[in-house]
Amino acid sequence: MKKISTFDIGMIVAFVVIGGAGFGAYWYLSSQLTQAVQDVTDAKSEFDRDSVNQNIVVSPASQKNLQDNIDLIKAQLDPLVQNKLQPKENTLSSITQKDPLAWKRDLDDEVTRLTAAAKLHGVKIPQNFYFAFSRYLNQNPTNEQTIVLSKQLLGVDKISNILINAPVKSIQAIRRTYEEDGRFTGGGGDGGGGGFGQPPGGGVEGDRLPGSSVEAGRGIYTAYPFEVDFDTSPETLRKVVDDIVQSPYIFVLRTISVQNSFGKSPLISDLDRLAGAPPPSMVDTSPGEVAATNSNQPPQYLFGNATLHVRILVDLVDWNGVPTDTAPPPGTNNRGPRGRNQLPGAN
Repeated sequence: MKKISTFDIGMIVAFVVIGGAGFGAYWYLSSQLTQAVQDVTDAKSEFDRDSVNQNIVVSPASQKNLQDNIDLIKAQLDPLVQNKLQPKENTLSSITQKDPLAWKRDLDDEVTRLTAAAKLHGVKIPQNFYFAFSRYLNQNPTNEQTIVLSKQLLGVDKISNILINAPVKSIQAIRRTYEEDGRFTGGGGDGGGGGFGQPPGGGVEGDRLPGSSVEAGRGIYTAYPFEVDFDTSPETLRKVVDDIVQSPYIFVLRTISVQNSFGKSPLISDLDRLAGAPPPSMVDTSPGEVAATNSNQPPQYLFGNATLHVRILVDLVDWNGVPTDTAPPPGTNNRGPRGRNQLPGAN
């Protein structure tokens, strides 16, 4: 067996010393870490106890500054709410319960007015169009139903007048949620999802939009959704959108779907045909000379003159005038009941 040298013995001793020191350091640091975790836990418990019992987290001075800031923000928001969300022209909040027969007479008068206005402005509408209320051609609502029906009728009136006065080329369908039946719990069925100009489901309830209104937390507002199919030109669509946004009533455009009547753009090979054949005397001349001559064809519009088949989903917001300084009760998540059609941001 080889004899161990003095150097080897020294190295073995050194490793033993270093290993022992490392184990001691590990043991020391582990105990320190355990103590630190315990200190943090104790500090959190003390913090939670004092924040509730000793008013340490929000001092009286800080609480006063916070309330002053709340009052300042409220002073700025209240006029905005009054002018933008509750203008005098908006009469939704004044709607009350009606006698069902009186409401039915108002509906018939409204349909007559809108039909006459559409004819005056050259807007085509379906025969015997009842503007989303065909259910009440042969029946009357109950007393309690007249409140929500009156609000929806007001929304249909404002949307229809915007389209008629634009004027669009035609209105194929207006659909509303049947709020008078209570909150919608089904899916699909007799409304929604049909092709342009084809009210899904057919029959007198083809104007039903599946879903229900949205009720925001704490009753701040209710949003009633409507879906409308119409044909228009690009420029008139711009006016429709502007008028909806600028209405004294709070309309929120949720989606706009557009189909162009020209499915494809003109091909390069079509341009000569659209421009008309040049006269025989110009056959051998340069392209610039041909372009400078007067065409025997009327102006040919390649883009911009198509008919747009449009479907919009728009919400009418009934702002209920909740004060801006109210807060949800502790432990609530500030969410109200919802329907399938939900206003963006209503969390």
